[in-house]
Amino acid sequence: MEYKVLNNGLRMPMVGLGVYNISERETQRVVEDAISVGYRSIDTAAMYYNEKGVGDAVRACGVPRDELFITTKICDSCYTKEETLRTVDHSMKQLGLDYVDLMLIHWPVGNPTIMWHTLEELYEQGMFKAIGISNFYPNTFPKIVDDAKVMPVVNQCETHVLYQQRKMLEYLKPYNVALEAWSPLAEGRHGIFKNPVLMRIGEKYGKTSAQVALKFLIQNDIIIIPKTTHKERMVENIKLFDFTLSDEDLREICLLDTGRNVTGWPSDALKYNPESV
Repeated sequence: MEYKVLNNGLRMPMVGLGVYNISERETQRVVEDAISVGYRSIDTAAMYYNEKGVGDAVRACGVPRDELFITTKICDSCYTKEETLRTVDHSMKQLGLDYVDLMLIHWPVGNPTIMWHTLEELYEQGMFKAIGISNFYPNTFPKIVDDAKVMPVVNQCETHVLYQQRKMLEYLKPYNVALEAWSPLAEGRHGIFKNPVLMRIGEKYGKTSAQVALKFLIQNDIIIIPKTTHKERMVENIKLFDFTLSDEDLREICLLDTGRNVTGWPSDALKYNPESV
């Protein structure tokens, strides 16, 4: 496993497991499977309604807590410190953990500035090892950083070979904020697994198109959290560190970028224009 050193010195695995849209009943099994094959980073959120399953897996897996990296996200439209504290408290109780490695604001809703200042206080108290944001674009990112005492360590956004977020990467560099990709396989849409470019490149290395797509992100210094409930896919998605894409491979994959997301989030919801980045 390779790690990204975040701007506060914390080491975060470059590959984690996302658990979006996995039932709470199934989540514990899925997370335990992932940890058993080598995953050490798990990404959940309050709005996934499966934080309890993640916490149960952490306690049952047999791996020391300090070897795991747990991310969750608050997503309520909080307008006050008190509302933010209640939302955080709910997540911590669902997880049943003493601390969270990374707490994110899931969406730029409510009053992000007040929410951020509240997370800063809890970070200073040791409840979180790091704090960050998700789905913040140039129209909302300044609401966090312009008045921040603690800089976000990551911005988690939809990112994949069809929507490569190159402008976002450049936008984040001056702030030393890492880009983390949700839906790094584009939810399997637009024939990504049968893409002839990815398949041809994969044949050179004995890798699948999915592995090539994920490796492209890693080689662009983007943290990834692919989601699957199948153990064999978990193994496939983490076996990314025994090959390196060539410069020519990278150039070919760059040409797959459409400049548009495939999920409708957050561009459509937040009226974000990617051309403005």
